[in-house]
Amino acid sequence: MEMQKQKEPLSNRFARVHGSPGEAPRVLGLLRAFWPLLLVCFVTGYLVRAWFPFPELGVSQVGILFFLVAVVAIVLLAWGDRRLGNFLKGAKGEEWVAHELAFLDSGYTVFNGLRLKGGKQNFDHIVVGPAGVFVVETKNWKGSVEFRDGKLFAGGREPSRPPLRQVKAAAAELVAFLDDAGRGDIPVHPVLCFISTKLPEEIMNVNGVVVCTGSRLIDVLQETFDEPVPEARRERVVDELKKVMNDE
Repeated sequence: MEMQKQKEPLSNRFARVHGSPGEAPRVLGLLRAFWPLLLVCFVTGYLVRAWFPFPELGVSQVGILFFLVAVVAIVLLAWGDRRLGNFLKGAKGEEWVAHELAFLDSGYTVFNGLRLKGGKQNFDHIVVGPAGVFVVETKNWKGSVEFRDGKLFAGGREPSRPPLRQVKAAAAELVAFLDDAGRGDIPVHPVLCFISTKLPEEIMNVNGVVVCTGSRLIDVLQETFDEPVPEARRERVVDELKKVMNDE
């Protein structure tokens, strides 16, 4: 028996992991941060065409317009760089959470960076375990947040994309997907995990969403809500999500 334990691969003792974390924020970050530069390129092309080889504008006019375009380009680059930095920070948060999830025991399966066919949501992490399915939305924000009347406020204001609404929408989309696949007999729990943010409590329930710090995320996933979900039912859900990952 001891020999069998020694021969067991180390990877078999930990969660099965699928997908790569942080890809969506990086790609979307580049697109959303720098798409205005396409307009600058278009205007620059127009100015070059207007001036060469048959000038339609005077040299001084073209010079002034080129100067204005350069100023706009510098402003857009600074703005885009700041936005890209926020997306990259989010990607690092997802990678940190994915690293922690990888050390769950073998009863768990983790999907990182999943997007359902025809779906609207980018899932940071989906974790299938004994307590059901967890939809984990990661936020790597500075400072602190507070909750009032079931809403989240950062810096005294509600974010333009409220994360509580975001994770609940993701959970609802996953529930609909599992129902359509005939796998709706498993509970789905929305979880909002903050990496660098100060929360009023380390684990909270806000308007039906479990909100926690990164240091307590594993505790949330290992929580026993009711009777454990039978392994066979969990594996059927895992199989459906693997089909999505494999684009079947």
